[in-house]
Amino acid sequence: MVAATYDAAMVRVFADEGGYSNHPQDPGGPTNFGITIIDARKYWKPNATADDVRNMPKSVAADIYRQHYADPMRYNSLPAGVDYSVLDAAINSGVGRAPIWLAKALNVAAAPISNLVAPAQSSVDKVALIKRYWAIRLSFLHSLRTWSTFGLGWGRRCANGEAASVRMWLSIGAGIPAAEQKKTMQIEADKAKKASTKAGTGAATSTAAPTIGLPSSDIWNTGNGKIITALVILAAFALVIYFGRKALIHKYRAEAYAAA
Repeated sequence: MVAATYDAAMVRVFADEGGYSNHPQDPGGPTNFGITIIDARKYWKPNATADDVRNMPKSVAADIYRQHYADPMRYNSLPAGVDYSVLDAAINSGVGRAPIWLAKALNVAAAPISNLVAPAQSSVDKVALIKRYWAIRLSFLHSLRTWSTFGLGWGRRCANGEAASVRMWLSIGAGIPAAEQKKTMQIEADKAKKASTKAGTGAATSTAAPTIGLPSSDIWNTGNGKIITALVILAAFALVIYFGRKALIHKYRAEAYAAA
């Protein structure tokens, strides 16, 4: 393990995953330190109960993460920052999806993680690679039906994780001076802030959409006129949600880069 990133990565993982939970909307069921009852039975106690999961020692979770997530994801071999990005994705969304997202971020064909190590290491712009990876992950999370329940937390986790990963690369991978790291992080914070403002403008503009292109008043009360009006309003509402979400996510990113 690259101790300089792994220890910091696990601090973040445990903070993000939290303690015991059994949320009715979480398909993982009883979960502690991010370890679901399914993983507990697979890697720890074959007949683990919810109480077992609740009382699971943190050391057990740490061992599971190291042996069944970090090692299979080739944590040792990936560039600093990319290593944590892939590990956190594997923990949150599965060891099957994490390498697929890395291949997409690298713009190469899907392949086992072992075949993606070299392309990741040789990637010229690690900051851009890390940012693409987290954007791909966030897009997947937004597609889930449980986004309405867990979306704000996922958005924060991805924003903070992206910024932390970039900082890991700059400080450990690239080894650039602290002043240069700070400058780069501020540049990314400013970019995210501008993106948030732009998306917010899009949301505000969309609220005016229902007044544009509607049928003339003499046919508003006809069947077709009412249908068209309703569709326009619904489309505008969807745009407000879309741009509003983008504005919020970029706001999270700006805050994360400024604080990292």
